[in-house]
Order: sequence, then structure tokens, then C-alpha cells
Amino acid sequence: MSYHELIGKYVNDRDETIVSQLGQLLKTKELALVDFIVSIGDHLQSTELSKRSIALTLGANVLEHLPSTFLESNEIHHLIVFLSAKMSDHHILVQPSVQLFRILAKQAAICDDDCLLIIKAIFSDVYVQSFPQASRYNVYVIFLHFLLYRLDIVQQVGSDFVCNFIQAMDGERDPRNLVLCFQCLQCMTKHLEIEPYKEELFEVVACYFPMEYKPKATNNENEETITHEQLVLSLRNVLTSTGKFAQYCIPMLLEKLDSDIPSARVAAMDLFIHCINEYDARDMSSYLVPLWNLLSKQALCAENQEVEIYALQAITTLMQLIGKTAQNDETEISTKKFVDRAIRECDKFLKEFDLQLVWPATKVLQAVARANSTCSSLIWSIILPLLIKQFNNLEQTKHKRIILDMITYFVQPTDIRTIIKLPTDVGDELWIAISTNFELFPSQCLSLTSNLLQINTMPGQALEDNLTKFILHENINDELNYADRIKLASVLKTIASSAVFDRLCTILLTNLINSWTASKTVPSNLTLECCVDLCYNSERCQERLERFFFPSQQFIRLLPNLFKYLSHSYILTNLFTPLFDLLLSSVAHDNYTKTFCSKCGSIANESCKAFVQNFYETNLFEDSIWQSDKQSNLLIGIYFLGNLKRKVFESELELIFNKINGKLIEKILDQSSNEMISIYCYFYGNLINKLSSINEILEQIQSMLKSCETSLDEKHIRLWTIIVKALILYRPSFIEQYIPTLITWMQEKNEIGDIACKSLKTLTNFDEQILLLSSEADCIVHPMVKQLIFMNIFSQMKPLLANNELLPSQINILVDLLSNVPNAIIHDEIVLLFPILIRALTSSNESVWPSSLNSICDLIKSDPNTVVDHIDTLFSRLPTLATYKKDMSIRITSLKCLKYLTKLPIHHIQPYRRHIMHVLKTCVDDHKRLVRKQAVETQMSWCLLNV
Repeated sequence: MSYHELIGKYVNDRDETIVSQLGQLLKTKELALVDFIVSIGDHLQSTELSKRSIALTLGANVLEHLPSTFLESNEIHHLIVFLSAKMSDHHILVQPSVQLFRILAKQAAICDDDCLLIIKAIFSDVYVQSFPQASRYNVYVIFLHFLLYRLDIVQQVGSDFVCNFIQAMDGERDPRNLVLCFQCLQCMTKHLEIEPYKEELFEVVACYFPMEYKPKATNNENEETITHEQLVLSLRNVLTSTGKFAQYCIPMLLEKLDSDIPSARVAAMDLFIHCINEYDARDMSSYLVPLWNLLSKQALCAENQEVEIYALQAITTLMQLIGKTAQNDETEISTKKFVDRAIRECDKFLKEFDLQLVWPATKVLQAVARANSTCSSLIWSIILPLLIKQFNNLEQTKHKRIILDMITYFVQPTDIRTIIKLPTDVGDELWIAISTNFELFPSQCLSLTSNLLQINTMPGQALEDNLTKFILHENINDELNYADRIKLASVLKTIASSAVFDRLCTILLTNLINSWTASKTVPSNLTLECCVDLCYNSERCQERLERFFFPSQQFIRLLPNLFKYLSHSYILTNLFTPLFDLLLSSVAHDNYTKTFCSKCGSIANESCKAFVQNFYETNLFEDSIWQSDKQSNLLIGIYFLGNLKRKVFESELELIFNKINGKLIEKILDQSSNEMISIYCYFYGNLINKLSSINEILEQIQSMLKSCETSLDEKHIRLWTIIVKALILYRPSFIEQYIPTLITWMQEKNEIGDIACKSLKTLTNFDEQILLLSSEADCIVHPMVKQLIFMNIFSQMKPLLANNELLPSQINILVDLLSNVPNAIIHDEIVLLFPILIRALTSSNESVWPSSLNSICDLIKSDPNTVVDHIDTLFSRLPTLATYKKDMSIRITSLKCLKYLTKLPIHHIQPYRRHIMHVLKTCVDDHKRLVRKQAVETQMSWCLLNV
């Protein structure tokens, strides 16, 4: 179809798909613009107005598909001249002409004269408010585009542009158009001469204030909806964009502030708050006092928190506006005069503590003080002495507490208070008040102290004594409420972070350290945290730590807490190495030190490789370190290196293993201390677990296991067990190779059998040595390792279970193992396992009773019928355990079992009822409350058997 036919079809049928086809022809140069204009020219000359309008609309729609660089300057000019003529042809053609103007205005090649032609054509031939919304939108888009990108052209039109724009938007109601109008007005007030029309311009905008528009609900998710907030912001930006509006805007705000509608008052205060950058107090001098009266009234008598917040902010803005003017004592506009007015109005309320206006008045004065340094100084110098005097004269504790809160509120830190200070005499009086009332009002005094320190008010010696006493003796303990802990931490961190308070920080640290070193007492955790807070500032942290804590043995307890205060690189380079001597003194038996060394290892990353290499070469590869008198050095290395991340340090760990393998085995076999043997074995297992994917390492391990199997003694079996555990944590299938060997050893009726039973317990206990052989040390732990190990061990021991050949020690181990396995797995093997549990329950080894009782209790609860064959044994044993005096948990679990047994058919349990009821009478008088509670529940279950 030719372009002539396409144009004709559009004019006749309004087929919108033709627009994109014609646009594509123009882009690909298959159709020249001149030919396209000539082709629609026939329709533009039609006697039918509708066809002329449709032809113009087609032209606009097609040109809209073209890029902004498509048209040349001469083409744009001819089109604009042509459209200007068409606009005067008939009013129906104005709307499509405006649409074309919008497209042409955004073309990059448009010249200045053509921009002026568009502006004049619109102002002379277009009555904007008679158009539908979309066409009005096009007009505003043209104006905004020129204001933003061709401002020099608009400035040539001058104030006439302002006048004509006012006429164009007057009466506009559509929110989408209003947002554009407000943006245009904001540009005009900043860049055009509005003086001749400033009142008219203000009036055309002010009619929309306060904005009450509410967006309509729409089902179309793609439809863009103008929000109330967008309109409010756009309107506010216009009204606060120039100080020339001040003389008209302030009277309007006064009217709204006196309104009975809260939303109108809030809108007025919000607008006033944002006018500070453009408005001048001299332009509204006659309105300053009425403004103050209305704003203070809103703040003192606010009906809700929103009104109060806006009123206080508006008061601050008013005082800032006043403060920006040149003034002296003789000028009409004076900061001092308004501060005096505020004090006169609010002073009387500060003395009536039982009235509701005491805090609103305080907030009003603080809002004044927040405005600038002059206001702060005046308020501080007048109000604070009055409050201090009242505080000293009052007797009621409640009123004193209120005054302390008020003073704290007045001296809260703000940006302006970093450059001003409290008068010296006022500061001294406040520190005296804190010192003499610290014990009575610790929470209020901490808050006030924090604020005073943040505004750099120097404290006296009394504060040092009170803080030390407070931390060490009076209120600081684990029950100290959370809010006061935060306040105390804030005080100490403020002291630590400023060089101004170095002396105070030094004295406090000295007092705290001396208190526990001289008395040889153990400081509380909070006391230690306070000490760390005093080292909070990173610049002086190292110096303070070295000076105050390193000589102190108690510093070991601080180490784990330091991770939340200091960077990881700082800890490794500035603490871990210098602390060696201190760590050596307690690493063998101190969990804090082990935790610190372990955490140091866990935080090491790629950036720490040089540090780690230097560490193991210096502290692990030296032969002297393996001597008995260097044991502590070795332990520090073990806890540090054992927690390195395997993915980051795999090559280093492999080098360590190959280098110390022989020495570590020798150390294990020569060691006499069971605790040290365990630590060395678990470190060896840690390395094996992390390196077990390396075939060469695996071959060495297999050789070591064979060596242990040929030298059967306690140390070799222990080492064998840890190696196997390390392997099965990584890959549980390894257990199939080693469990038969262990079970064979367990069959030995000598010392080897007992050791093998202990080894099996070690193998199945996943709570031991969490610092070295667990996921916390970045070891590889299979998620199903517990279940897989149990199933494998149980399958190997089935023949012994079936033949009832288990030794007592083997029964104990099996019962312990059951306590770590999910009940669903146990239930599948209940036929073989239940007799074992019964035997354990009746054995003389009391250590297995809790595990067997818990397993039996869970089984009875889930399926009581599984125990029918053993009911005689249970009813003879459980009453005895229900009165077992040594362990309350055994009594409670036995009573639970008796309760769950009532779910059995009554003919099974009826013969035992009288005996059980007799036993329960004793249990309900047990000296432990939890036992009595369980006994009553069980007794009720047995009493209700026949119901």
C-alpha cells in the first residue's frame, strides 16, 4: 500500500497502525517529509473541518515517532509558520496545532526566532482553559521546556510571559497539569522579572493552598497517578521560591493558623518552615508578633503530636529569620526582644510542675534556643540558673526529677552548640548538682552528663569519683536496665572519643583497673565493657589498651568483647601479636583466651596471608617451640591456626601439616596430661578434616591409622579415634572401613575393650572440642553425619544385640548414642533396641539412667503399645526411679513415663494401679515444686482410668 493510500485510509478510518508505518517510512527515507506534507495538504484543504483536523492530528502523531534530531531548521520554520496560519483558520484546528508545536519545540534544530513564534502564537490564538486536559497539558509542556532549556528566549519576552502564563493557568484544576504549572512558576519566580505581576502571580497560586486534592482510585495499574504529596511539594516550592511573596503569603498563613481545621494549620506551619531560605524578616515585620502569638499557642495547646512538632519547628524558623536581620537594641526586629517575650510567656509554666503546660513550655523555649547561637546563649543564661535554683529549693523527689529532665532537654547537643559553650558559672552549678544527686537520680544524671560532655563542658573531679563509684559499687550490675546501660555507654564513649577529656578518661581507667587489681576481685562483665567503652576512640585505643590493660590479668576477659569495637586487621596486627606474653600466662585453662585466639584465626582473610605465614614460621616451625616449657606458645598457635578458613588458607594448612606431622604425633604420644593429649589430637584431626580431599594427605593418614592399629594402647587408640572422627565428619561413608575394627576391640574383655568403648563414645559425641573440630572452626561437617553414623554402628552391632551378647560398657555407649539420634530412626529398630534400654534402666550404672529414661519416655509417648512385652519390668522399675533422691530430672522423667503408660489398654495396667497410686501419694509431697507438679498430672491420669 502506497503512502497516499495509507494517509487516505487514516483520514477516513482513523486506523492508528498507519501512524507507525508512516513514521517508519520517514525514518528509512523511503518517504520524504516534503512529500508527506504535500500528501496531507489535500486533506488540509478539505471543506470538511473534521478532515482538516484529522489530517493535522496525523501529522502530529507521525512526527512524534521521529527522533528529536530528525527535522532541519528550515523544515521546522516552515511548519511553524504553516501551523500559525492554520490556528487562525478555525478554532477546531488549534488543538492538533498545539500538539505539533509541542513536538517541534523539542526538536534540536529549532532556532530562537521559531521559539518566539510558538510562544506568541499560543498567547495570541489559544484560550488554554477552553481546551480539554490533554491539550492544556501540551501547552504547559511547551512552556516548561522553554523555561528549562531555552530560558534566554523566554527572558526576551520578559514580564509579558508572566502575565500571559497567569491567564493561561488561571482556573486549572487537573492535578497532572497543576504539577507542570507549579514547575513553570518556580522557574519564572527565579529567572524572570515578576515584579509587575507578583501579586497576581501569588493569587493564582494561593487559591490552591492548602492542597486538598485526593487521588481517585483506579483499576489501571499502568495509569500514572499524581499523589497528594507531589502536589503539596510542588505548591510549596512555588510559594517559598521568592521573598517577593512574603508580604502576601504571611497574611494568608496567619489566617490559616487561626483556623479550626488542624490540617490547615499544619499545612501553614509546614509552608512557613520551608520559607526560611528566601523570605526576609524585614518584609514581614508587622506580622512577626502575630506569628509568634499563633505559633506559641499551637505549641502550648497542641491537640496532637503532629501539630506540636510543626509548631516547634515553625518557632525555630521564625527565630532564625529574625536572627538573619541586621539588628541592635534599638531596632524593631530584635532577637533579644523575642527571646524575652518567649521567656515571659513560658516562665510561669516552668514553676507549676503538676500542670500539663510545664513540658510544652519547655519545648517552646528549647525551640527558640535551637534557632541560633544567640538564642541558645540567652536561654541558657536565663532559664538554666532559674531551674537550678528551683532544683536546690525543692524537696519533692518527683519534682526534682522533672527539673533534671528539663535541664537535660535544654542542653541537648545540636549543630550550633558545637561552637558555643555554657556560661562557666552555669556549667559549674550543673556539675555540682550532678555530683550531689548522682546516687539519688542515676538515670537522669547519666543523661545530663552525656549531654554536657557532648557540648564540651568540662567536668570536675566529683564526676570522676561518682562515675567510678557508680560503675564499681552502686548500680552497675547485670540487672541494670537496658536504657541506663545505653546512657552509661554513651557517657563513656563521649569521654573516650574527645581529646578534651583525655585526663578524665585516664583517671577513670586507672581507678577501675586499680579497684580490681588491688582488691583481687573479679570485675563484672559490665565493668569490663565500661573499660572497653573508655578505649572506644580508635586513635588512642592502642595506647590505652597497652597502658591500662596489658599489665592486668583481667584483660584476658576483655579480649572476646574487643571484636565489636575494633577492626579485624587492627586486632590481628596490634593486639594478637603484642599480647603473646599475656596470653601465655592463661591459655592452658582460660576459655576467654581460647575464644580470643580462635576468633583471631576465624577473621583472618586474604589480606592477612603475610601475617599468618610469619606467625606459623615463627611460632610453629621452630624446634624449640615443641619443648615442654614452650607448651603455652604451642597452644596459642593451635587455637589460632586451627580456626583458619580452609578455602583461603588450604595451601598454608597443607604446608603446616607436612611440616609438623611427625612432631605433633610425637608430642601426642609423649604427653602425660589427658587434657593436652585431647587438644593435640583434635588439632591433628582439624588439619586432617580440612585437607582430607588431598590424596597425598589421605595416604599419610591411612598409614598412620595402620600404625595405630598395630600399637594397641590408650594413646594410639585415642589418636586413631580422632583421626577417624575427622574423616567421617567430612565423609560419613568412611565409617564402614573403621567401625568393624572398633567393635572388635570392644569385644576384648580387658583394658582395650574399655578404651574402645570410650572411643566409640568420643566418635559419636559431637559437642566436644567445638573450638577445634566442628563447623565453628570451619571444619567440613556432613549435615547427616549423626544419623549415618548411628545406622552404620547399629548395623554392625545387630548380631550382638540379637544374641544378647553386649557387655555393660557397650550397653552404656549404645544408650548414650541413642540420645543423639532422632526418634524416627530409633523407632525403626525398636524390637532390638528396647531390651537394651530396659537393661540400661535396671543396671547399677546410674550415669546411663537419664539417657535410657528419655529414650523410653519418648517411645512410650509416641507409641505405648511397643512396651507391652516389657510392662512388668517397667512397672517394677519406674516407681523406684520416681522416688530417686539424687536427681530431680530422673524423678520427673519417670513420672512422665508412668503418665504416658495410662494410654495402654486398661486390662494391661489395671493390676499395677494400686501400687502406682501408693507411690504417687509420696511423689506429690516431694520437696521440689516441678516434681510435685508432674506427680499431680500423673496422679490425675491414673485416677481417670475408669472414666
